[in-house]
This record gives sequence, C-alpha cells and structure tokens, in this order.
Amino acid sequence: MTPLISTGRTLRRLILALLPVTVATFAIALHFPNVTESLYSQSIYPWVARGFALVNRARFSLAETIALVGLVAGLAGLVRIVRQRDRRFTRTLLWVAGIAAVAVTVFFVLWGFNYARPSLATRSALSADGVKAEAVLAAGIEAAELASSLFDTLETQTMPSVLPFGFDALNHELDEAFGRLKLPGDPIDFEPTPAKPLSSSWMLSYLGISGIFIPFTGEPSVNVLQPDAALPIVVAHEKAHQRGVTHEGEANFAAFLACANESSPPYFRYAAYLFATRYLLGEASRYLPRNSIESAWSHLDEGPTADVRAIHEFWRRFEGPASRVASRANDQYLRTMQVPGGIQSYGTVVQLLMALDEKGELFP
Repeated sequence: MTPLISTGRTLRRLILALLPVTVATFAIALHFPNVTESLYSQSIYPWVARGFALVNRARFSLAETIALVGLVAGLAGLVRIVRQRDRRFTRTLLWVAGIAAVAVTVFFVLWGFNYARPSLATRSALSADGVKAEAVLAAGIEAAELASSLFDTLETQTMPSVLPFGFDALNHELDEAFGRLKLPGDPIDFEPTPAKPLSSSWMLSYLGISGIFIPFTGEPSVNVLQPDAALPIVVAHEKAHQRGVTHEGEANFAAFLACANESSPPYFRYAAYLFATRYLLGEASRYLPRNSIESAWSHLDEGPTADVRAIHEFWRRFEGPASRVASRANDQYLRTMQVPGGIQSYGTVVQLLMALDEKGELFP
C-alpha cells in the first residue's frame, strides 16, 4: 500500500467521522439551550453572518450559481462512474458520503445550531397556550378591518395590489424594520447579506416554496413570481431565519412584527395585517361553523380580497406531485431538526399573534 493511498483512506475515515460527532454535538446542544445561546447564537453566529455580509453583496444568488455548477459536475461524475464499472466506483461513493458529512457539519456550524437556542417565544416572554377559537375569530375580524383601512391609505389601489418599490428597496426597508424592531436575542446589528430574487422561481413555484434561507452562502432567497402582497412577509420571513430565528411559525411572527411596526412603510403594514387575517381566520375555520367564517371574511374589502384571491390562485396553479413531495421533505427536515409538529409549525404564528393580542399589542 502506497503512502498516498493510506493517507487517502485515513482522510476519508476522518471525514466520515464528522457526521456522528456533529449529530452528537447537536443532541447535546438541544439539552442546553441557554448555553447554545451564549456560546453559539450570540458568539459564533454573529461573526458568521458578518463574514457573509462582507463577501456576499451580489444582487444575484451565489447559491443558485453554485448549485448549477454542482449539478453539471455531479452529472458528469455520474457518467464517469457508470463507465468505469470497477473498484473506483466504491471509492467514489465513499467520497460522496464524505462530502455529505462535511456539508452537514458546515450547515450546523454556519447556522444549524440556532435550532438548539431558546425559542423566540421564550426570549420574548410570550405564552402561546390556551387560545380560544372565538378569540381567534375576533382577532381575525379586527385584522381584516385594519387591512382594509390600510389598503385605502396606499398611494395606488390597484387590484391585486402592487409593491410600490423594487426588490432592492424592499430588502433595504426590511433591514431597517428589523433594526428598529430589535428582536430579543437578535445577533445582527449590521447590514446583513441582502435577500436574493431567484431566477429559478418557476421551479420553486412547482415545489410550493415561497422562499428559502441558504446557510452555506448566508442568503435569504425568494420566489419573486408570487403576488406582490405576499412579498414583504415572505422576504421578512427569510430574513428572520438569517437572524437566527429557526422555527417556521416564529419566523412568520418575526416577519409580521417587522412589517406591522408603525414606522414601517404603509404597504408593509397592509401586507402584515392581510397575512394576519389569512392565518387567524384560517385557524378559526378549523373549529367554528362555516357561516361564522364567511361572515368574518366579509369584513375584508374588495381590494384586500383581490390580494387574498391572487395569492390563493397563484399557489393553486402549481399544485401537483412535486409540491407534495417537497412538502413531505420539508416536514421530515423540520422534524429531524426537532421542530415540534414539523411543517405544521408554520401555523404556530397564530398562537404568538394571540399572545400579543392578550397583551394589547397586536393592533395599534
């Protein structure tokens, strides 16, 4: 055995050992959330985010470019493996496993350990227990009425509504909004890597994905094909992930807080309360009679109703096997990250909104 072959085998074994070590470290971190908050979320992760902010100011998605190059290289490698049909096939598979182990480790180091920090609800001292359907319905009606009033204040009242500025301005305004919000435990007090509009938005539409945060490049990435009324919350949701808010319902809640703030642009506030209306009335519809829900929706004026319809019809056009597979994969990923309820965790924003309502802070 040559020294080179021996060194290669040793290196592969060390790389493959990364995966169990990383998984074990994450399991330990889950049991000590306050330690994770101190050692990782408030100490290591801010430097990671700052590093990305310094090197990644491009307006296009680096992750998308890297993924395309990786796909081409992977297909070329697959063709080569099939043609070889010898023992190098096994060696190649070992290297693929090694790359996967490195990727998982890098994921946790760059962002994933935030899953083990205390929840945003805990950091904000919000109790999300004991929500009654009637209270949710009442809050939904009030949100609908406020969304309708805010729509009337917009400079242009087209139906569906139109974002009054471009994507770059949207990104900047949301960074300003999060800066004013000062979420408890927010590790970012600088201008982070900007959100990126994805050229592959058509593909994300078929997968049922409105946006995704890419830890490997620090990029909040957005499906820009969806109706404008959805974009402020979607971009803010991914920016909440960028700020270490991992759970989906809590990222929704952080997005609402950033957009609903009285200092935020009017269109953001409108989008926030339209979002709240959809989630609150959607949750109430699970428990209350249909006529009660239909009556509640009637509090939404023609303009906001047109936006709700546009959002619903957009996603309905892309429903199919791909979106169902992607939904199951997302559910499994969230459960692996120990997110209670998996994909159902998106809906926990309702409990957080109601906790805010109980404090008298949901509506101005």
